[in-house]
Amino acid sequence: MAKISKYHLGMAGEYAVCSELCKREFDVSITLGNAKAVDIMVFFPDNSCRRIEVKTSQTTKFVTKFFQKYYDKTLNNHPDYWVLVHIDEDGQMHYYVLTHEELGEIQMKRNGMSTWGKHVGCDNVLVRDVAHCENQWGKIK
Repeated sequence: MAKISKYHLGMAGEYAVCSELCKREFDVSITLGNAKAVDIMVFFPDNSCRRIEVKTSQTTKFVTKFFQKYYDKTLNNHPDYWVLVHIDEDGQMHYYVLTHEELGEIQMKRNGMSTWGKHVGCDNVLVRDVAHCENQWGKIK
């Protein structure tokens, strides 16, 4: 499959995740704009909501910038869930669903960190790091 522009790649992933959530009868909304904090809001009957960050890649690497943004575990300024979308060479989408804490633990391991904290550089994880979370939509609740 041909390389997709960064903008269209991100939008394709966000809309695909919304579609998957709608198929599972979630009420969802994409957040628009460049200054947004999360990509998707999921609304529940009890008037609660959850925040989802989507990262989409056509390579085997997802740039998360995790510990550049979310280095303080005590703050609540983070998404509740992350969905990493890999578009393979045949154009098929693969979804990896993680809680914020799960991705933090995976990112720490990849970075060689023992505790949460600021990390220099640009954090990323590989498909193989998150493969065990493929299609785990049941985490979102």
